Amino acid sequence: LPLFDRTRRQAVLTPAGELFLQEAAELSLQYHQMLQKMHHFQETTRQPLRVGSLPFLTQYHLTSRIRAFTHAHLEIELTLEECEETELMDGLQSGHFDLVIARDSMISLQKYHFDPITEDRLCVMLPIDHPLAEKPALTIADLAAEPLILMHPYTSIYQLCMQLFEKADQKPHILRTARLESMISSVEVGEALSLFAGSNFALFHHPNVTAVPLRDAPPLVIGAAYPLKMKALKKPGNISAQTLKSFVFFIQNPV
Repeated sequence: LPLFDRTRRQAVLTPAGELFLQEAAELSLQYHQMLQKMHHFQETTRQPLRVGSLPFLTQYHLTSRIRAFTHAHLEIELTLEECEETELMDGLQSGHFDLVIARDSMISLQKYHFDPITEDRLCVMLPIDHPLAEKPALTIADLAAEPLILMHPYTSIYQLCMQLFEKADQKPHILRTARLESMISSVEVGEALSLFAGSNFALFHHPNVTAVPLRDAPPLVIGAAYPLKMKALKKPGNISAQTLKSFVFFIQNPV
């Protein structure tokens, strides 16, 4: 369908071209009006959601789920911050975080909702040639005489280990505490054994080190926590309980 008549000295619009120009102008106007409205929507009505997490999103495959949520919910402006236990819980209590992703042992059910997302288990990390490495599972009693290097005392894993030794009426022989990378190196050279979340082993797997489940330990439940009592939506920064529930449901049920 010709839009221009080029038989003359200067090209002119045909009747079809005139109609096309009119429709295109209206379409262009509508498009730019839509962009202005969307920009206004983005600047004025996006609801902030501030999420804190222990530094374990990668090992539990949660990063991609959170990213998918942000793409599916453009009306929500999500900020994500990874930090250690004390900073995380202080942030939840002070309102710096609307919601945190943490282990269940860190959460007081008298103050917070806790919705499970996934589970892990406590394992013993030891050299592959250690006599205990052949066992399918170990107990606290098996570790009573073994030197240990544990995670730092402020971590929930350390606190769980202490509870398990106390419950078994055993006194652990702790050489020192350290970060996971140092723990793996120490175990590799046979300096000590260690206790840690099993998913860490998959993330930092080393050929000379193995992991054996600890039979005495309860499951390590990872979930989302947010306050039982939500603030009224009087200020733009306040998040609704429904938004938090939508986020949790999305993370619990990846597409």
